[in-house]
Amino acid sequence: MKSFWRRDDDLERELRAQRPAPRPEFLSALESRIHGDRYRRPARSLRLGLAGALTAGMLVALAGFGGLSYAASGVTHAVAAAVHVVEPVHHATPSGKLTSAMVQYKVQMCFKGHTVSVDSHAVGTLQANGATVGACSGGAFKPATKLVRLCFKAHNTQVAKKDVAALLKAGFTKGFCKV
Repeated sequence: MKSFWRRDDDLERELRAQRPAPRPEFLSALESRIHGDRYRRPARSLRLGLAGALTAGMLVALAGFGGLSYAASGVTHAVAAAVHVVEPVHHATPSGKLTSAMVQYKVQMCFKGHTVSVDSHAVGTLQANGATVGACSGGAFKPATKLVRLCFKAHNTQVAKKDVAALLKAGFTKGFCKV
């Protein structure tokens, strides 16, 4: 069976013999154009080689100054933050019944005979250490008196200046809590 493209019959021979030949001017112009392209190709490969060398140089410089490890640690921190958003590490559970006033405002508590004003988040911690909600029987908390900021087991509290010495002995520390 003969191939369609490789027929060897009289018609094909006659067509090949009578086909027009390109003019010599066209062939020389085409040849010079092809010859000119050969000299341009090294410039293209030179550009490609230069780009590759600059890329390799930048990677070496970044690796030398810790840029790659900084980027890798940035990705690690981003993943850790995303995991924390999806699944928090600590689930907050109320330690007791909190009223709406306790959540919105400072709460007055009686701790070892001293009235303290605490953030609603500190109520559970102070109750676990023997405090009761409400002012002590000695009198209500007076906001007009000078207030001092104390820290009790990572919870900020405000107390009257006259109660500071007794509360420091009971485990409070001066100033804001350091987180």
